[in-house]
Amino acid sequence: MAREGMDTVREAGTLGGLNGGGRNRAEGSFQQRNIFASLLILSAICCFIECNDVITSKGDTPSSSAKNTVMAVFSPMIKTPGPCKFLSGTRKQNHQCRRDIGLPEAIKEARRLAVTHCEEQFRYDRWNCSIETRGKRNIFKKVYRETAFVHALTAAAITHAVARACAEGKMTKCQCASERKPEATSLAWRWGGCSDNLKHGKRVARNFLELQPKNFDPVAEMLRHDSEVGISAITSAMTDRCKCHGVSGSCSMKTCWRRLGDFNTTAALLRTKYHLAIRKIPVNNKTSRRSAPRDFRPRVRQSLASTETPKMKRNQINRVQCLQETVYDQLYYFETSPTFCSVTRGRRCLHPDNCATLCCGRGYTTKVIKTLEKCRCRFTNGRCCQVVCDYCEKYEDRYYCK
Repeated sequence: MAREGMDTVREAGTLGGLNGGGRNRAEGSFQQRNIFASLLILSAICCFIECNDVITSKGDTPSSSAKNTVMAVFSPMIKTPGPCKFLSGTRKQNHQCRRDIGLPEAIKEARRLAVTHCEEQFRYDRWNCSIETRGKRNIFKKVYRETAFVHALTAAAITHAVARACAEGKMTKCQCASERKPEATSLAWRWGGCSDNLKHGKRVARNFLELQPKNFDPVAEMLRHDSEVGISAITSAMTDRCKCHGVSGSCSMKTCWRRLGDFNTTAALLRTKYHLAIRKIPVNNKTSRRSAPRDFRPRVRQSLASTETPKMKRNQINRVQCLQETVYDQLYYFETSPTFCSVTRGRRCLHPDNCATLCCGRGYTTKVIKTLEKCRCRFTNGRCCQVVCDYCEKYEDRYYCK
């Protein structure tokens, strides 16, 4: 009986061990299935993000990415779910917005600068920075004078916004520019402060708009050139700012730094270039495959002698090419601008002579606007620092296109 009881206990232990081993194997396989399912979910999320970028940038060649970006800048602002927030970017642009914290807000500021200053410069012209020409047509269907201007202005705005954001500490991948002390600076000056990082702004603008040379595409090469004109205009707007230090307001010591000027100055300069823009005749497809039209290639200031010597070594040629200074000071376009008469209805004119041009011969209406403004201001009881004013009615004629 005792031997039979021991055999029973041994069999029960063996069965318990088998059940425990099976339970452990089941728990291990269950954990493996959970890990595998988590990896599948994570890969699906990553695939969705990548596919979303591909779908967003589907059909966007390097020649069309800058055009689509500028079109989005001058379209009504809509918040998008992408990383660039206020801009439906390409795959490369979305990657830049994810990697560079602060870039989406800088792009938003660039958008505000470009639109507001463009409308300010052309508020009494037929074209007031609207992208529509007639019906569903817009200025990006062809390369008009206006197309060249908005590309230059957008590139300038992105450069300005990023350079200023770096100096203000709003971006993580840049900081204040490390400017060298000019040789002409007097001994009483101290070169310091926080300069706008123009170098980083230019780099970000070129990468975001994908402004690489495209000799195979004359349209893309022309738009790239016009964008570089905008970046060059921003470069010329850098000025020196100084702050005096000393006892009792004296200026015995100065701290100076480099800072970008008001963006309105850049916009006014680009408007002058807009009126002086040169039209070039587009080439056919056979010619465009060989090289871009020579007429709108950037002029090169020959700082050295001719480099066409066949015996010159390759490293010497590369060194000479690096020393050549490319000049971007002229806007180019392909097509004659439309009249824009269909978008001037209801627009306000500056004066009757301006209405004759703005309203395209349709005539205009005059409205008399009454406003109240302060007048006859004076000190109370002849004493200082307390001023009282009367309110006077002012009548102003305003003109609107029919």
